[in-house]
Amino acid sequence: MKTIGVRQLKNEATQIVRTVKEQNALYVITVNGQPVATLRPYSDRDIAGMERSHAVTEFQEIERLAAAVGESWADAAVSLTADRQAAPRTPKRAGE
Repeated sequence: MKTIGVRQLKNEATQIVRTVKEQNALYVITVNGQPVATLRPYSDRDIAGMERSHAVTEFQEIERLAAAVGESWADAAVSLTADRQAAPRTPKRAGE
């Protein structure tokens, strides 16, 4: 594991990223000598995590839409019931 300053990363970004890719190198990035980040190769585990995160986001959106539809459905039912109760009733004619 190599330690590099953020200024060095800025100046040598292309070369450093190439080293990470080709040699699976791992870098600790520092600012004023303090570690702040890690630069490492992207793995299959990272891909799985991204896919899982995407699926969670989609499920949350589906739940939000389901709640909105349910709320609209309930509002429509209340409105329909109120309309029926407010509608004047016509008396039935004889023989109906």
